[in-house]
Amino acid sequence: MGKNNNLTIFNLNTKLFTNCIEGITEEQSNASISPDTNSIKWVAAHIIWARYNASSIMGNPPANNPYIGLFEDFRPTNKEDDYKTITEIKEEWKKASDLLENSFSKIEPDFWEKEAPIKFPLLGDDSNAGLITFFAQHESFHLGQLAILKKAIVGISMKYQ
Repeated sequence: MGKNNNLTIFNLNTKLFTNCIEGITEEQSNASISPDTNSIKWVAAHIIWARYNASSIMGNPPANNPYIGLFEDFRPTNKEDDYKTITEIKEEWKKASDLLENSFSKIEPDFWEKEAPIKFPLLGDDSNAGLITFFAQHESFHLGQLAILKKAIVGISMKYQ
């Protein structure tokens, strides 16, 4: 999957993320559906953190990623962590989305074939193209979680509009 396909997925995910958190209150964003399930806020912040990381790998790091230190090494949810308010999450999503779109416009053509700085054995592709494809899939996976959490907590489905 190359630059254009990944960008198409990320652009769709930009809209779906917004649909997933639309109508979510601050109280609802902190709720989870079980003791072992992350909250809407945790999942949303995790997606933003990863999107900022994708931009960094593409050579266009954010001026500030407010989620550094909260998700590295598969760190689970922690009630002491500051994932920001749902309003701040919406603002960070806009920043991360604009930065990612800008990152796609700035990368060099040979970026896709170069060896990736992070390797995922399951992926079977150690190139930057493989890594960015992983980021697109990872984001889509967590958007599915957000959609389920929204339906379970708020009673409203995510929309494809």
